[in-house]
Amino acid sequence: MKTTKILLMSALMSALLASFQAYAADTERKTVSINDKVPTAEQVADALFPKEVQALKAECAAAEKAGMRCQSRIPKSSLDSVLVTFPRGSAALTGEAREFLDAVGKALQARESVWTSLRIEGHTDITGSPAVNEKLSKERADVVKAYLVKNYALKNIETVGRASEQPKDTADPTNAVNRRIEFVPEW
Repeated sequence: MKTTKILLMSALMSALLASFQAYAADTERKTVSINDKVPTAEQVADALFPKEVQALKAECAAAEKAGMRCQSRIPKSSLDSVLVTFPRGSAALTGEAREFLDAVGKALQARESVWTSLRIEGHTDITGSPAVNEKLSKERADVVKAYLVKNYALKNIETVGRASEQPKDTADPTNAVNRRIEFVPEW
C-alpha cells in the first residue's frame, strides 16, 4: 500500500513538472505585434521567424548533421495580431483582417521550409460566459485557418481556443484588442 502511494505521488509530481515546463516554455515565447494596417509579407516573416532564431536553428541542424546533439533551446516566437480583431460575439473576418491575413499567408508560403507546423490561437475579451468564450475563440482560430488554407494552400495548421485567459489589455479585459488571433510557428 505504501509503495503504491509513493508510486502515485511520484507519477503525479512528474506530470505536474511536465505540464509546468510546457506552460513555462509557451509563456517564454517572444511575441511581436505589427501596427501597420496592411503589413508587408516581409514584416510578418521577420516577426514570425526572427533572424537570430533562424541562425540558431541552422546551427543546430549543422551540429546534428555532424552527429552531435544540439544543446540550444530554440525559443518560440509568435505574431500577436491585434489587427485580426473581431466584432464582439463574432467570428466573422473583417476586410481589414483579410488584408492582414494576405500578408501572413504570403510570409508563411515564402518560409514554408522554415516552419513545420503553425498554431493559430483565438482569443476573446472577458465578455460572455467561459463556455461561450471557449467556443468563440476556437471558431475565430478556425476561420483564420480556413482563410489561409483556402487562399494559400497551407498545411499543418492547428487551432486552439484560448477564450479570455490571456488578455492583451489586462487593465481593460473588455477591450477589443483582446478579441484577437496569435500565430505561433513550430520549428
